[in-house]
Amino acid sequence: MINILITSENAARLAQIVSLIGECGNYRTTRMAGKPSSLVERGDSLDAFDVLIVDASSLEGAELPVVGKLCHQRPHVTSILVIPDASQQTLIEAMRAGFRDVLGWPLNKASLCEALSRIESQRASSAAHETQIVSFLSCKGGAGTSFIASNVAHAIAESQQKRVLLIDLNQLFGDAAFLVTDEKPPSTLPQMCAQVERMDAAFLDACLVHVSDTFHILAGAGDPIKASEIKEERLEWILGVAAPRYDLVIFDLGQSINPLSILALDRSNQIHLVLQASMPHVRAGRRLQEILASLAYPPDRTRLLLNRYTRHGERARAALEEVLGMRPYQVIPEDTETVSESVNHGVPIAKLNRNNAVSRSLLALANNIVSLSAGSEGGRVRGEPLLTRFFGRSPAPKLKAM
Repeated sequence: MINILITSENAARLAQIVSLIGECGNYRTTRMAGKPSSLVERGDSLDAFDVLIVDASSLEGAELPVVGKLCHQRPHVTSILVIPDASQQTLIEAMRAGFRDVLGWPLNKASLCEALSRIESQRASSAAHETQIVSFLSCKGGAGTSFIASNVAHAIAESQQKRVLLIDLNQLFGDAAFLVTDEKPPSTLPQMCAQVERMDAAFLDACLVHVSDTFHILAGAGDPIKASEIKEERLEWILGVAAPRYDLVIFDLGQSINPLSILALDRSNQIHLVLQASMPHVRAGRRLQEILASLAYPPDRTRLLLNRYTRHGERARAALEEVLGMRPYQVIPEDTETVSESVNHGVPIAKLNRNNAVSRSLLALANNIVSLSAGSEGGRVRGEPLLTRFFGRSPAPKLKAM
């Protein structure tokens, strides 16, 4: 999959370009409102992208000298200009500046798809790095979503030697970092979003919790009020810059369905629903399933995780499987004593007792996630981006405890 950065001063045209790219195939897009010159202030952030699409109303607005400098500094980035005047003279000047393609406006879908397909073919021949994104989501508090997300991220980094980034997007009291480390986060997601213009590789690295050389965490807000200040376009930029530096990005979404969690789900290769074998989870789980279906997420990307399972939950498990039409992808048993010790000490459960039943289940889940990632084609659903669909109709209902 190629990573595409689109910059434009026109919000409507920016949204339309993203929509057309979604119809062309499985591409990861990041939007930035403004002129190309604003990229200069963001240091080496452009290194994370394969394609730069500049939408401009004129050659002056396209800032050809700026783009020329960016292209010279980063020859791996392919630049495409979208402009109303796609005359021969415009084409010549744009090519001299470093643009590889010039597309007219209104944008022709076939021409855009052809240009992206050429770039993708070139990237495929050079074995470009592929980042997989996995989200953990629940419908009720206390399901164990953060515990599973953080411990699975640790297991993948340690047992599979993959570079893993855990992003705590839990909108309530994000504490995923404290479940696997006692290190105080140097920064939080809202703080990073407030300084996103400064973000380069060094700034990103300085903001993360380094649990190990291969496992990093972007800490959550820890405060619902602060969490509400996070803007989706800033989260999109952070994800666009950070994701290519890792093998896997794991989101802890808690129980929220909102524009931020939809941005994460929209880019996820795997979506894991964390439920428990109880009748309240049966009813709420069905509602969550309906919401995800209304947002057009394909069922083959969604998997059921049954957490804190005991033999007394057989009846509720049968009801859950029947109502959701899904069998558990992984069953994680109940072990209150060991899990409590892990949580209270901020130590991954596998470090406390690798042979514990919960540890073995989470390790098996980690191995399966990596195996699926290796064979996954990845990417988002083809068609209009889900964020656009989400805002184009009535908001999805909030999940409530039943």
